[in-house]
Amino acid sequence: ILKQDPVVESLGNIALKREMVISNYQLSFILPLSFLSILFLQILSCDSMAPPVPSRPLGIRLLENPSPTATVIELFQDLCCPFSRKMMTILTAEGGALDQVAASPSLNIEFVFHNLPQPWHPQSPVMHECMFAVALAVDYDTKLLLDYIKAAYEAFPNFQDKYTIDKSRVEIHAMCADIAAQALDEKYDGGADAIRAKVLSHLSFDHLTDEEPNMALGAVTQHLKFAIKHHRLRGVHVTPTVFINSIEAPDISSGWTTDQWMEKLRSI
Repeated sequence: ILKQDPVVESLGNIALKREMVISNYQLSFILPLSFLSILFLQILSCDSMAPPVPSRPLGIRLLENPSPTATVIELFQDLCCPFSRKMMTILTAEGGALDQVAASPSLNIEFVFHNLPQPWHPQSPVMHECMFAVALAVDYDTKLLLDYIKAAYEAFPNFQDKYTIDKSRVEIHAMCADIAAQALDEKYDGGADAIRAKVLSHLSFDHLTDEEPNMALGAVTQHLKFAIKHHRLRGVHVTPTVFINSIEAPDISSGWTTDQWMEKLRSI
């Protein structure tokens, strides 16, 4: 048996390896292209599955300042946080910072309330979904929502952990609807019964079925999702947290007096 010429054998091995490298390269190039093509086609066919976006700016405008150059004070607040309650009580007190800013248009300041549920108080997310039910019931009316916020904080002691241990979600909904009825009685067309019924209609679970048992609360849940996504994107964890023109102001404390607030606002 004649032995293969070493030179010929070496050249043959080189050619074989070259062919394998080219094949692997082509495969590694073609596969990602195929994957990207499939992904692109899926995206084109799934426009209807795009996540929803808010139809209005997030947050509750507390002063309705229409100026595009207004200084914006954002208040990230939890309805079940004693420190949030303390800050809002001071801000909304008669003659407080909100009243003084409203009486001084030259200050050109807007306050925006952002809902930030703190889930280690399990009742907190339920309280916030109730507030969104109120917002939907009053079509985000600034004055009515501010009245509800003040009333909700006034009723805060009833929502503390000790007193809600055995409360169901539906029971907490009813408590919040009663707050809305009491706070907005004389300001809502139809009075207390009408606003209570409207709020509870947004908190109804009648749409749930055995086939679709986990569909949450429709528009209320969507507004809650927007609020949660927003504060996550902004990196806000602690309540209350205050932003001034989109930048966090960590010096602002829940214990600030009205004078301290006004000194800060006038310095901007």
